[in-house]
This record gives sequence, structure tokens and C-alpha cells, in this order.
Amino acid sequence: MVDSETQAVLSRSILEETGTTVRMHKGQELESGILPQKGGQQHRSIRVGGSSLIKGSILGKDVIIEPAEEILLSDGIKAPGTEIHGSVNSLGSVTLGSGIWVRGGVIALGDVSIESFSYSDSIPQHVLIEGGVSGQNITIGDGVVILGPVLAVGSLTIGNNVTIRDHVRAEDVKMGDGCLIGGLQVKNSFSCGALTTIASPQILLPINPQMVSVDGLIRSPYPGCNDCPEQNFFSNASEVPRKLSCHYFAERENNQVISGTCDSWTPFSLFDLDKTIEFSELKLVSNIPLESVNLDLYAERASIWERGGEM
Repeated sequence: MVDSETQAVLSRSILEETGTTVRMHKGQELESGILPQKGGQQHRSIRVGGSSLIKGSILGKDVIIEPAEEILLSDGIKAPGTEIHGSVNSLGSVTLGSGIWVRGGVIALGDVSIESFSYSDSIPQHVLIEGGVSGQNITIGDGVVILGPVLAVGSLTIGNNVTIRDHVRAEDVKMGDGCLIGGLQVKNSFSCGALTTIASPQILLPINPQMVSVDGLIRSPYPGCNDCPEQNFFSNASEVPRKLSCHYFAERENNQVISGTCDSWTPFSLFDLDKTIEFSELKLVSNIPLESVNLDLYAERASIWERGGEM
């Protein structure tokens, strides 16, 4: 067989396709994405088996990526989990199982559900999304890491120990313990657990204080962490990201979050009139002085945390 014919046979054995569905078997490798080749195929539902590799993006109606499994590859090496070397795009809903790495983002017209990380000695459990996540209602399980922004048209539910390095925006946000997010804009209701960190020095919350519920205080790295009492410990090229996930602020044991030894960090004063400005629908809470007219005095020291150490 010529190479093109060989690839065609392999593709048929990897994928099962009908007019309405695409099924990729677990532990398989696809040299391309799963994309429509003609009109109407964008409405097919797609299911990808666990511990598979797709070297491209996915586009369909409802997209399900099954959790990774303990699978030995043909060379005897254990599969490292599921890899999508592109983005996941859906005209319906998206469900992502654990043990997955998405090099792009996830976008859906419907809901997005991302399974929790859990501890296992044999099965990959990580959940890493390098791009952003967007959908109608979004549910993010425990221990998930997302490097881009998360934008929900409706509600956003975030588990424990979740990291979202960019900003979060939704009508309603419910967040668990020990989370780190880049910034926050929420309109209707906001609740979060203990030992939360928000990298931005300014956040937007509902005006009505009865719609805001926080277990303890929310840490703002600015300005307290700029003058960290443990500076010698953190002084290297990864200083900023290490401080953002500081073990002196919070320590993690399995999926439990406990308070660290540091008491020098700065909280957000959510209900202090001197640190808030009310607009028509939202309230700005700021650790940058509201009366400041020279933002250059604060820009560098404050923005390093939102950038996460990036230039």
C-alpha cells in the first residue's frame, strides 16, 4: 500500500463514524483533528476514548472525552493520559474526563463539565487546559489547572484546589477551598471557601452584600507579598508563581487545604467603603488606593501578580 492508503485504513480502525456520531477508541493515536469534512458534520456528537492522542482540534455537537485509563502502548510504555493537541469546540456541551491535557482551549455553546483530579498510582489523573474555557454553565472539578480565562454566560462552579491563571467572569460564581484565580468579575452572586487567592489587586463583585459569602478572607498578593518576610526563600526566577501558590499561606494535604504560618498577607476588604466603588450593577473592590491619580506608582508592583511572573 502507498502511504495515503495505509493512513486511510488506520484512520478507519481508529474511528467509527456515522452520519450523527464519531467514536474514537481508547489508547489510539490520530494524526489529525476530528473536524467536519462537509456540511452538516459539525452537528455530529463526538466521543473520545481515554488515553488517546489527537494531533489537532475537535469540532462537533456534544463532545465527550472519557477519563484516562491504565493502557500499555505498543512499545510497552504506559500511556501518559489523553492529549488533545488543539482545541475542543462544541455546538452543544463538553464533558472532559480526568487524565487529560488540552493544548488549546475549550469553547461550547452549551455547558462545560470538567472532571476532578484524584490520586492514583496507576492511572493518569491530571487535568491541564492551556487555553481558556467558555460555555453556558461551567463546572470545574477539584485540582484542575487552567492557564487561560474562564468565561461562563450563566453559572460557574469551581471545586477545591483549582488554579485558573487568568481572569474569571460569570453571572454566578461558587468556589471551593484553596483556589487560585487571576481575577474576578461576577454580577449576581459570589461565594467561596477558605484560603482563596486572587492575583488581581482589583475585583468586581455584586453590589448587594447579601449575595456575597466568603469563608474567612481572600488573599490579595498585592501589596503584602511584594514585601514578603520569607523573601530569601523565594528569590529565584520563579519567585512570582511560587508566591502565588505560597505554602506559607496555605498547605495542601491530598485534597485538604490547611492554613499556613504566614500572617503578613493582604486581604481584600470586601465591605470597606474606603476601598470600594459602586457602579450601576457591580462593585469594585480595590487594594490600589482609589484616590490615586498616578497609577504608575502602583502598576508594576500590582500587575506582576496578574502576569504570574511573565514579562
